[in-house]
Amino acid sequence: MFKFYVFVTLLALATAASIKVNTVEKKVVPILNQGEEKNSDGSFTYYFEGADGAQRQEVGFLKNAGTEGETLVIKGSYRYIDADGQEVLVEYVADENGFQPQGTIIPKEISQAAVDAAVVSNIQRSQAVQENMN
Repeated sequence: MFKFYVFVTLLALATAASIKVNTVEKKVVPILNQGEEKNSDGSFTYYFEGADGAQRQEVGFLKNAGTEGETLVIKGSYRYIDADGQEVLVEYVADENGFQPQGTIIPKEISQAAVDAAVVSNIQRSQAVQENMN
């Protein structure tokens, strides 16, 4: 029985030695500039810039505040340098028409689909307003 325990222990040690531990070195990136402002009317501004060139900025505000059509509108962008050293830039709007991104990593078909959906949404909204007026 003792030989069995020794065998199992040695097998466990051999197995453990053969397992590679994937250690990823994490790099801490200093923040060079950052800020935010929140206003009582619901609007806000947020931004940051990292030492690695990463940036993000965003503004938000209420459109048609106090009405049935009240909508939070957010406009922003972010950029960073990818693993290949290329700059990635994404600009976006999020409003009553949904999320509408455009950028170097966003396929043109996605951006166009967002624009098309916004147009359809605006037409439907206009038709609903006209029907309510009649």
